[in-house]
Amino acid sequence: MKETIFQNKILVAIDGSEQSLSAVRYAANIFPPDRTQIVLFHVREQLLDLFSDLDAYPHFKHRVTGVKHWATEQKREITDVMDSALVYFKEKGFPESAIASKTPVKKLGVTQDIVKESYDGYHAIIVGRTGLSRLRDWLAKSAAMKLVEKVRHIPLVVVGGNPDTKHLLLAFNGSHGAMKGVASVGALVGTSNHRLHLYSIVTNEEKFWVGDKTFFTPEKLDDSIETGANPIGAQLEEARDRLLAEGVAPDLLSIKVHAVDSGRSTRLVQEAMENQYGSIVVGRRGMITFFDAIFVGRVSDRVLKLADQLAVWVI
Repeated sequence: MKETIFQNKILVAIDGSEQSLSAVRYAANIFPPDRTQIVLFHVREQLLDLFSDLDAYPHFKHRVTGVKHWATEQKREITDVMDSALVYFKEKGFPESAIASKTPVKKLGVTQDIVKESYDGYHAIIVGRTGLSRLRDWLAKSAAMKLVEKVRHIPLVVVGGNPDTKHLLLAFNGSHGAMKGVASVGALVGTSNHRLHLYSIVTNEEKFWVGDKTFFTPEKLDDSIETGANPIGAQLEEARDRLLAEGVAPDLLSIKVHAVDSGRSTRLVQEAMENQYGSIVVGRRGMITFFDAIFVGRVSDRVLKLADQLAVWVI
């Protein structure tokens, strides 16, 4: 029997938290089942081995028994979560051959182990915004925030809340990073029935349309996008053509240019929330001018904080 070859390989990080389950639901609903391989990835603690030598000491035996019982329960719970995730993906149309699970013992640390695994032919990582310990995440950076800093070779999707998966907003300023985001989204979800919104921000000094409206939308998608001396028109045309070439239906693609002089990161999140876009896609580099130096080689904590109920793609 011929082995199925999937076009994209996605790592879904699972720790048993409700937010990691949201990441599972998000992945199952946004990626096309016919060309996506899912790997459910959980980094586990090897507590039983750490405490096994203490059984010989009566003083510690009672405490070790309690720890072992807890560790066994934790293992059972994560197994149940992985099994439930498997069932959910199958319900969403993913063939069983497209779903795998990995539960390696922690070696370098949860974040580092995920990063190391991500180099094994993956095309994206999906992770919940917060883990099992909200207090720990508040006191120190969560695994998701650490991954934002460390994962630069493939898209990282940080899922907050339970976002809608049918509508994606692509922050676009014509830079290499923004165009890379367009290419990644097209390759990963282009053939799915999702609505994509190319969204650009210019200053009022760069405003090229006549009238009092703060925004501009092309009348017809296939028309030339006339923006005067502003190069964003030709760049948007290239982005549009790339998405259409990846299988995005023309009636599911929209373009908008907004004139905003300040609070651009806030405006970006507002645009997504006001129009029910559950995902925001941003490029890592080339965004410094787009957000007035809020971005320094990575998505700012402010944008991720503002979009705490959305999925943020960092590319």
